[in-house]
Amino acid sequence: MPTQVNQSTFLADTVILLRDEILDNITDPISASRNSTQKFVITSYPRRNVTYPVVTVIDRGISDWRQSGMQSTISVQRLGIEIRIWARSHREKDELSQQVMDRLRSRVVTFSSTEKLHGMKIDSMENVDEPGENGIKSKIINISFLEILEN
Repeated sequence: MPTQVNQSTFLADTVILLRDEILDNITDPISASRNSTQKFVITSYPRRNVTYPVVTVIDRGISDWRQSGMQSTISVQRLGIEIRIWARSHREKDELSQQVMDRLRSRVVTFSSTEKLHGMKIDSMENVDEPGENGIKSKIINISFLEILEN
């Protein structure tokens, strides 16, 4: 049931594809107690109170765009995606981050053959933790895909 990445909506489709990939394959540690109005995986930063852990999937834009030749109708671009794990503890953050990374690595070939997202690259991974024992712990995973589109 993968989301198809349509060339006219490839930005939103890629974010939704990754959101669904995480939602369908990573277990929410608090699914039994999570309020039904709250989500485990979302496509924007939380704007209201949330129950952690939460995973956000955000489009970071296109970092490299090229036309494949002088008179070609094909363009190649690298689309950046930020996946951020927001958690209650370092352990929870690290476990969820590892699960996300393992899932993404397991899909590299099928991302390319099924959804036409080529050359998945892990651009960076960094911890961004709020201070204190009760501060929210988070890890930002920046990935990118090479997308080839016909104009």
